[in-house]
Amino acid sequence: MKHYFIIFIAISLIPTTLHAIKLENRLPESVWEVEMRIHYKPAYDRTFNGYGKEAPLQQLMLWNREWRDSVVGKLQREEQRFEIRIAYGLSKKWVVEGTIPLMQKKQTSTLKIESATSIQKKILENLSSENLSGLGDIKLIFAKDLIATTTWHNRGGFKLRLPTGTTGTPRGIFTNATGEGHGSIGAYFHFNWYPLAQGIRNVFRVDGTNELNGKRETLDGENGYYSAGHSADLYYNWSIERQNIFAGTEFHYYQRAESNLPTGKSNAAFLKEINLEFGYGNLSDLEQNPLTTPWQIRLGYTRPLAGQNIPITNHWELNSTFFF
Repeated sequence: MKHYFIIFIAISLIPTTLHAIKLENRLPESVWEVEMRIHYKPAYDRTFNGYGKEAPLQQLMLWNREWRDSVVGKLQREEQRFEIRIAYGLSKKWVVEGTIPLMQKKQTSTLKIESATSIQKKILENLSSENLSGLGDIKLIFAKDLIATTTWHNRGGFKLRLPTGTTGTPRGIFTNATGEGHGSIGAYFHFNWYPLAQGIRNVFRVDGTNELNGKRETLDGENGYYSAGHSADLYYNWSIERQNIFAGTEFHYYQRAESNLPTGKSNAAFLKEINLEFGYGNLSDLEQNPLTTPWQIRLGYTRPLAGQNIPITNHWELNSTFFF
């Protein structure tokens, strides 16, 4: 037990970000899979605007304000998040999974506008104080293995996001706000194909999410509703795993529809990004003989390629997975 604690502390000290390559491992009945992630988004201040061009981040935050081009200064964000994802094999085919995030989001601003009105001053003041710390939104997944052979492993399931992230005062009624505390439901299908070559895997995954309405304070301090547009994610990745060494690359496409709020017109978004990842563990040995504790650690880098109405961030990722 002592060496697990040492590994946990070592991983916790390394800054990482966002998603690792999307994999779905076959999970036997009564077996646990535990994954630890530390996400770190370094400070960023750029975004893809509504025309797909690079622009200052404040143009995304103030996209529905006619006076946004008159604002000078800089708006910056950074995020730290520690996640524990736990999956359990309920039976030979059914799996239940939960992700618990602890997060800290910080936003700093030097934005100002000449001869600002009282409402403009209020909005710019609120943009400089969107800081959150504590429990984020918990995610649950119920999934079933549809096909499981030596060359195919396909899984489908339902996703549920619980609005448990109530720490702080999340402001803004669109998806570009920093706040947590909103729910969603969705489904996904994940297709693993193992060609007739040792250690090679091809993966295609599609995710669909329906966002639920939730209460949220507006940037000018009024009570309002948060309603992100429904979204879809497409993933394709290729990886090879031999002699306990893992290498892979993943292409991710994200599409979000317009918000269904009256002011949500023209805030649809998309993102294209690529992820390169390398790892090491003893999962290759698992093909030869049973292991007491199979494990793997993966380090990756994600870079956005193109987008619309979405922030621009490069990510480093570190993932650690254990089975017992």
